[in-house]
Amino acid sequence: MKKPIFIIAGISTLLSMALTLSSFDQGLEHLTLDLRFNLFPDTHSVNDSIIIISVDNASLESMDWLGWPWPRQIWSDMTTFLYDAGVKVVYFDITFSTSSTFSASEDSVFGAVAGSGSTVFITGLGHDEGQPIPENAVINLQLPPGRTAPFRFASPPVSHIAAGASYLASPYAFPDPDGMFRQTPLFFPSETGTVPSPALAIAMLFRDNHSVSLEDGTLLWNSTRIPLTEDYEMQVRFAGPTGSYRTISVADVFSAMTGDTTALQPSSLAGKIAMIGYTASDLMDLKPMPYSARCPGVEVIANTLGNILQGRHLATHGLMTTLFLTVFLSLAVASALVFIPRVIPASLTGLSAILAYAAVCLVAFNYRDLWLTAVPPLTSGMLTLLGGSVIAYQFATKDKKFLKAAFSQYLSPAIVSLVAKNPELLKLGGEKKVMTAFFSDVAGFTTISEQLDPQDLVKLLNIYLTEMTDIILESGGTVDKFEGDAIIAFWGAPVELEDHALRAVTSALECQKIHRELNTRLKEMNFPALSTRIGLASGSMVVGNMGSSKRFDYTMMGTDVNLASRLEGVNKVYGTPILISNSTREFLPASVICREIDTVMVMGQKTPVTIWEPVLKLPVFAEQYSKALKLYRNGNFQSALKLFMEIPEDPPSGTMAARCRGFIDKGTPLNWRGTWVLTSK
Repeated sequence: MKKPIFIIAGISTLLSMALTLSSFDQGLEHLTLDLRFNLFPDTHSVNDSIIIISVDNASLESMDWLGWPWPRQIWSDMTTFLYDAGVKVVYFDITFSTSSTFSASEDSVFGAVAGSGSTVFITGLGHDEGQPIPENAVINLQLPPGRTAPFRFASPPVSHIAAGASYLASPYAFPDPDGMFRQTPLFFPSETGTVPSPALAIAMLFRDNHSVSLEDGTLLWNSTRIPLTEDYEMQVRFAGPTGSYRTISVADVFSAMTGDTTALQPSSLAGKIAMIGYTASDLMDLKPMPYSARCPGVEVIANTLGNILQGRHLATHGLMTTLFLTVFLSLAVASALVFIPRVIPASLTGLSAILAYAAVCLVAFNYRDLWLTAVPPLTSGMLTLLGGSVIAYQFATKDKKFLKAAFSQYLSPAIVSLVAKNPELLKLGGEKKVMTAFFSDVAGFTTISEQLDPQDLVKLLNIYLTEMTDIILESGGTVDKFEGDAIIAFWGAPVELEDHALRAVTSALECQKIHRELNTRLKEMNFPALSTRIGLASGSMVVGNMGSSKRFDYTMMGTDVNLASRLEGVNKVYGTPILISNSTREFLPASVICREIDTVMVMGQKTPVTIWEPVLKLPVFAEQYSKALKLYRNGNFQSALKLFMEIPEDPPSGTMAARCRGFIDKGTPLNWRGTWVLTSK
């Protein structure tokens, strides 16, 4: 089973890795990223140095009398107010690409006010048309040649306004194929130098650190290392839904400028970054991001700026790491299916490994800002789990069918089902258990076999063995083997039975009881009547699959096993149908009637054993037999003989009487202790 499951793991890995090259996989991966954003918003990390001043619907309505676009004087006055309030950097996410229509001097005044502080305006970039790229749109950053085509032209604000900018920055950002903005470039190559993004330009002004460099695809600035893509994009760790950053309406700023500080205290702006941009739906500067389908573009820049200032970014990894994670998860699932023997626990363990990886992805995102690839590993893990579970189930079903077929002839159906569910019960090797062993034999079977032809003999055996075996199996016994007419069985394995002795003795009595009906049927078929002798012994035995890994028998071994075998033969001495050991008698409840027969020493054992005959009802002479047996054991053979002879038609009494005569004639044996030593099987 191991090889096919690991092959499935390999195929699943290849399919999943091939899927990474498709846009479908990339779309799914982005969906898992968006899920992580929404499960773990990070609003507590919002940089409180950043304030968004929004041109919202309320501002447009309050200034409706001015029309749109507003006079440049509005922006000049607002910029003056912001710097007077202590704002460190002012950013306009607004294009001032055409001259003012209100006054020829408005642009120059606005530019002069902007130049009085650290102000950032935006500029467009182009390859084929536009103006030359202004000097204040370029930062001191050397880029390696040839990665992306450099821009040749710009579309800056009108010259008077552009001249007042500390930096002109390009706000270009490129959505993923599903239209969502999840990363943003930090700078752009041009023929005259490197043009910063608004977030980078603002950060350099805010920290007054203009020294930036690029090393192996990583931006180095202010002790911060930010890995970038080939297009110089940073993966943004968005803080939360729209509105996570402090947002002030332009209308509230206007009110504060006129002395109404109800909504805005100017002192709250000291040391801040003021980012002015559109949030009004009519101005259409809305971009979808993981938390919202309608996020103002200025807030996307604010999230990027917050990441740069805090030295944060959403870390990713390469294709080789994705391959490693995919292989690792596939092998983990396959190993669970291979090394856990039962299908359902194995499948649940494999599923747990998949869920654990999904949890690791979430934890890594929430606590380490790490975007672990989810789709290829999870896809491979699920394919391995589904395919491997099918194979594991087929093998398990095959094993169960084999077990049921192999043991249905030897175990009861209930025990077969239990063993099929727990095949470890039949592992190669033995284990010690307390059980009851059963040996039976047909009296005079050799003579019977000589009277029948082989076909009739086989037919007779099949009828007899079927009757006896059904009784054994119905009581929960296990048939060890058949040896001709002999049956060897036991109770207490592979499933432990506390009442193993009771089941065994009850089955032995039932086997004797059924003989009358069986012999009637055999007579009708012109077969001779059969008589069965049974020996039982209980105790600690070794039971299990014994042999080699390719050929073994489920059997038992032990002293009490040998004793049960000997007791079957001892029946011939006493003329009894069933004999049990004293240990079996001790396991039986008081409700089972047993008659004490004798104490004997069987061949191959050095410990005397008291033997009993289980009966359905004690004979009327039972008490007399017990008195005679006591006299016999004490060596009073004359008195014992008299009592034994008074018991009519009782084979054990006849045997004991003959033994007493022998002792009377030959004398009492030396060291007599009441134990009869058997010299044959």
